[in-house]
Amino acid sequence: MNKKDLKQIAQQIKEKRKSYGYTQEQMSEKLEMSYSYYTKIENGYQTPSLNTLVKIASALHISLDKLIYGKTPENPQFSPDAQELLQFIDQYDRNELIRCKNLLAKIISCLND
Repeated sequence: MNKKDLKQIAQQIKEKRKSYGYTQEQMSEKLEMSYSYYTKIENGYQTPSLNTLVKIASALHISLDKLIYGKTPENPQFSPDAQELLQFIDQYDRNELIRCKNLLAKIISCLND
């Protein structure tokens, strides 16, 4: 992995972490790694292992390809409608998505009554 790729991944991690409102310390705790190791990854000074990238992607609810390349694959396996929904969802932070999920659950509950 070259320095440009490492900086791109680091930027993706930082932006996604901030979108969820997590601090670097909270992320390092969530990932069960030292704060200094995590900050080196996020600042592009440390090349993370594949296992570490998978953990980070999972914690940030992002696909590994999007974390590494900054976009979804060219030939996704989802229908065009599902792709559009995923792009829409990707614009919002975790708290907003939880509020939407709760609202949808209430609507569905009312429809079933």
